[in-house]
Amino acid sequence: MSMKRWMGDLPMRLIHVPLSCLAIPGSHNSATSDLDPALGIAVDQSASVRKLGGSVCGQSVVRKWSKTQNLSIVEQLEAGIRFFDFRIAKHPRTLEYRFVHGLYGEQVSHTFGEINMFLANNPREIVILDFNHFYNMTQRDHELLIQMIQSTFMNALVPPPFSGINHVMWGTTLAALWQTPYRVISLYHDENAHATSGMWSGENIDSPWPNTSRVNDLIAFMENIYANKYRLQNDKFYNWQGVLTPQTKDIALHLGSTLEGRLATQATAEFVKWLQSGKFPSSQGLNICSADFIEKHNFVQTVVGLNHYIQDFPRTFVASA
Repeated sequence: MSMKRWMGDLPMRLIHVPLSCLAIPGSHNSATSDLDPALGIAVDQSASVRKLGGSVCGQSVVRKWSKTQNLSIVEQLEAGIRFFDFRIAKHPRTLEYRFVHGLYGEQVSHTFGEINMFLANNPREIVILDFNHFYNMTQRDHELLIQMIQSTFMNALVPPPFSGINHVMWGTTLAALWQTPYRVISLYHDENAHATSGMWSGENIDSPWPNTSRVNDLIAFMENIYANKYRLQNDKFYNWQGVLTPQTKDIALHLGSTLEGRLATQATAEFVKWLQSGKFPSSQGLNICSADFIEKHNFVQTVVGLNHYIQDFPRTFVASA
């Protein structure tokens, strides 16, 4: 199976499974492959970190510990990633919308265009864009960003579910979406997003954060959720974050190291092992699985492959849920 078109290549029995019950590979802090020190330390960092970044050496340290992906967004799409974790800031000097994590990355408008082109060339693929952190943005800035999303993706934007209606996402399947022009689910975590704008509320996804730099604690965190079925049988997306978060001491004691070398590679490897230990997609099990440096350890192939363990999914699931 080609990961570039894995959704379109799924067996017929799986295209009727709700997207919230499929295993979908995602990237954490997706747009960090091209962080640019020349644009300065980003506004998402503390005053002390911005002070550190006043030197070339400081900028290098920030970049080493802020970069979470080696592949560009286009390369991630071609590798099979279908969930993107986007953090956006308005650059205080250039006033451009840029992706951000410690430093500033690619212009948002450019990346949107690349996603649009990929979808045009691969019409059976669906992407989930999770806009979950914003910096240095006013209400007007949000309005303009939403207009950019609308004008870029236009009729490809999946209309948001209506609040107050139970199980509104159970019908969001590949089979259903392929009958429409809809290909982009845009989750927007800000009160400036309204249903009429085509943006899905951030309430349509749960993303428990392990918040640890210890791999044993990470695995225990996920195992606790999975084993005790703390993911409720509901119609939300659920993001399993197989990532480690460096603490201040991790960086201070290893200034010459990188997030990739010190923490992330090990985290992705152990996350993949955990996924392979009898874990399956379902309404209470796996759904979106996100990682750093997604090209490592057969992460994407492992996540997509888990879908083949799904039992026949009843088309009348709404009635039985």
